[in-house]
Amino acid sequence: MMATLCGFAIFIGTLDSALAQSNPVTKSVPKVIIKERVLWLVEDKLENIDLLTKNSAETSTASYIENLIIQQLKKSYQYDVRIVRMTAPRLMRTLKSKENICLANRLDSAERRKYSLFSDPQSFYLTHKLYRFNAKSPLPKHLFNAEGEIKDLASVFQSLPTHIMGIAQDVSFGKFLDQQIKQINPANIYYRGGTQRVRALGSMLYKSRVNFVLALPVDITPNEAQKPLIEQYTIAGAPPYLIAHFNCSKSELGQRVIHDINKILAKVYQTEDYYQAHKKWFSAKQLTGLQHFLAENYAEKQYITPAK
Repeated sequence: MMATLCGFAIFIGTLDSALAQSNPVTKSVPKVIIKERVLWLVEDKLENIDLLTKNSAETSTASYIENLIIQQLKKSYQYDVRIVRMTAPRLMRTLKSKENICLANRLDSAERRKYSLFSDPQSFYLTHKLYRFNAKSPLPKHLFNAEGEIKDLASVFQSLPTHIMGIAQDVSFGKFLDQQIKQINPANIYYRGGTQRVRALGSMLYKSRVNFVLALPVDITPNEAQKPLIEQYTIAGAPPYLIAHFNCSKSELGQRVIHDINKILAKVYQTEDYYQAHKKWFSAKQLTGLQHFLAENYAEKQYITPAK
């Protein structure tokens, strides 16, 4: 009997050993995170060449904040963000046709909301102004209102029918100014496209190749010799500030990305860098005016205040 039990015990031990060898302990496999791919469209122009190196508040306001958002989406929200460069006309077509598209520095409009989604404000600018350089005579007085503003753009070219205004091609100037531009004789408008269109318009103005340029103050950067010869005019009725936003496809993915961008922006608004990124492009008086405007129109949030 003892021999039988011993033999049975040896058999069980051998069986356990064999099972252990044939069924080794399964090691835990690291969880693989599937990153959702977002195609981040960037207009193929000179100002955007080094977009992902704009990591200082002293660089372009929009580019600095755009880079910051992209890095946070990749790092903290696990998106696979791929930068894709293309021309302005293709940006629009691609945004309308795909579900994983985002881009920055866009005006929010009812037309664009039909096919895309917008974030909270990305950055703020003084609105477009009408520029003239090295003029030989003043503009006719009847073109101005009591506040010294141009009454409307069309009246300028009705009084000066041979003059040309340069503007960027494939760009919205906001609902108000877009409507004013439509009232101008097309013969009085020169549309500039291409990768260097912003700089090219300034150069054309300084070389008297156009008589006027309609542009953001941030885009007109004369040198010291040119500054005294620049004239800048506000258009009566134009919104005082232009607000840029992030813009994504109108899809489930686009909605998630916009939601996450807004969470990042909520923290960015409170930083010293966000304040400094705007301060560089505003005079003290202009910055105070912007802060008053934001307090009146966005009382529930604080956007541009020095960090405490």
